[in-house]
Amino acid sequence: MLLLSRALLMLGLAMLLHATRKEQAVSMKSGRGTGLKGKKVRLVLDPSVQPQITSTSPSSIANMSLSPWTYRDTYVASRLPSRISHAQCLTSSCRSLQGEGEDAALEAKPIYYQVLVLHRVPKQQQNNKRGRKARNKFVFRLGTEVITVGCTCVRPSVIPQQ
Repeated sequence: MLLLSRALLMLGLAMLLHATRKEQAVSMKSGRGTGLKGKKVRLVLDPSVQPQITSTSPSSIANMSLSPWTYRDTYVASRLPSRISHAQCLTSSCRSLQGEGEDAALEAKPIYYQVLVLHRVPKQQQNNKRGRKARNKFVFRLGTEVITVGCTCVRPSVIPQQ
């Protein structure tokens, strides 16, 4: 239950970030005990603050690995986050520790991770009292995607013949 509430909090923050990038107000749907239920709030982010996750960039980690990889982006406009990076292993075997060629005793395999995403779906609308169509409204549906986050070296699985 705690993991689900954390995931929903992160997705809510992602939605807020997406809306503020487009300079929109965000409507708070659930606000038990916050006094914000049904009110619109504006979130202003300081662009000078950069996240400090690691001192080494992801691309340099990918190149230093014994099983190097590159990233390719996928973009879906109706998904939050709209851009997701996927790792692709560059070799089928791993680099040797001595730095000379590849070690055929090890295989490079992708590392998979399941992430939560929001899909923006048009909301079913009815005409208003004056016969005009209401403005475009959307709902967000929670979904998951499996992405490749990197590559690792493993021993090949060998099944002995009987």
